[in-house]
Amino acid sequence: MKSSPTPPLDRIDIDTNRTLLNRYRFVEHESLRILAGWLPKAAVLELKCEMSRALWEDAQHVNALYLRLREIQSPAFQKPADAALVKMMAELVHAPDEFGLLLALNNAITPSLIRALESHETATFPNSDMPSVHAIKHILLDQREQRTRLAALLQQAEKAGKITAAARQWEGYIAALLAAAGGVNGLEPRPEKPIAIPACRTEFKLPHEASRDERFTNCGADFQTMPNEDDYENHTVEEFERYSTEILAAETVAIVLYSLPGMPWEFQLDSTRHLYDEVRHGLMGYEWMRRHNMNPFDSPQYLQVFKWRCQFPPVMQYCMLTMGNEVNAFPYRHRRVEAHQKSGDQLSEQFVRYDIADETQHVRFGKRWLPELIKHIGDERPLEKYIEDSLEVWETQYRSGKLPINVE
Repeated sequence: MKSSPTPPLDRIDIDTNRTLLNRYRFVEHESLRILAGWLPKAAVLELKCEMSRALWEDAQHVNALYLRLREIQSPAFQKPADAALVKMMAELVHAPDEFGLLLALNNAITPSLIRALESHETATFPNSDMPSVHAIKHILLDQREQRTRLAALLQQAEKAGKITAAARQWEGYIAALLAAAGGVNGLEPRPEKPIAIPACRTEFKLPHEASRDERFTNCGADFQTMPNEDDYENHTVEEFERYSTEILAAETVAIVLYSLPGMPWEFQLDSTRHLYDEVRHGLMGYEWMRRHNMNPFDSPQYLQVFKWRCQFPPVMQYCMLTMGNEVNAFPYRHRRVEAHQKSGDQLSEQFVRYDIADETQHVRFGKRWLPELIKHIGDERPLEKYIEDSLEVWETQYRSGKLPINVE
């Protein structure tokens, strides 16, 4: 999907370069955080997975721009001086539904970003500014492919009758705010007419429940005892059914990421990887079930786990996930690798070994960032005590399977 051409800029001097790169960074940075906040709300599985991939790719773009910006300005990240651009991104999160959000991104913001990057790539000084050009080339590759993938999913949603008039109205509103900002690069003509806030605007509230589409038939299942590991065949079926539920972990990381915008950029970057890893683990479970002639949408989805976690502060959620679920999974995972090797099941073995590699990194993330997170929220407990207190709750409530949910 190609964007409409934009007349090339004159040569971009270094001061303009800083401003433009920071605008691109700001738009992608805010977009990924908004996608994280909306992730649990998105019901359609394919849309949820695409949002996860897009926000992870956006984080790679922000990081590439960060590495360049810190070479030419300090601090590397700065709030844009253009109030219209800041307002547009601040409004984006208040979409009436996920389709309105994604229509605005895919049909208004992303095309404008692509036009700006295409113009910038050829207008900057090619030798002196090659690091910027290198970053821009790679961002363009991802953004064009993202737009194509998301457009196909939105077309499917249109055919299914999921695109409402409110969603289209929201797309138009964000497009008007973007025009008032002169596009992503701020260089396009700015209409002076006032922009009315549409009635469909819905104040964003962080979700405390995870959504699944109508294909899922068993969303509130109770935890069941897994077949004994000696029963290889039946245990393996349950093992990979449970992999399909790891999207719940991604949704928890999404809540943490959205809730803590003041944490260092490196934490946000690590969190986008953590989030997308968990989505891929869920898809791994779906792939395994399909290869074994199972309908993955019949597998139990323990949505109460997400609801239970959301009762606790984001840092405590992160602690229980990384220091509870992930740390304690390794002995079991290693036993499963041995079992799959003995049975000659290469597919299952490779899936679990990749999972171990990812989860090892997630535990490293937890160990790296928990001290900073505790400091960030002003909790005065020593790190060891904070982890101990959090894991006591995890042991007595999550591991016991009781998951008490306090409804106000």
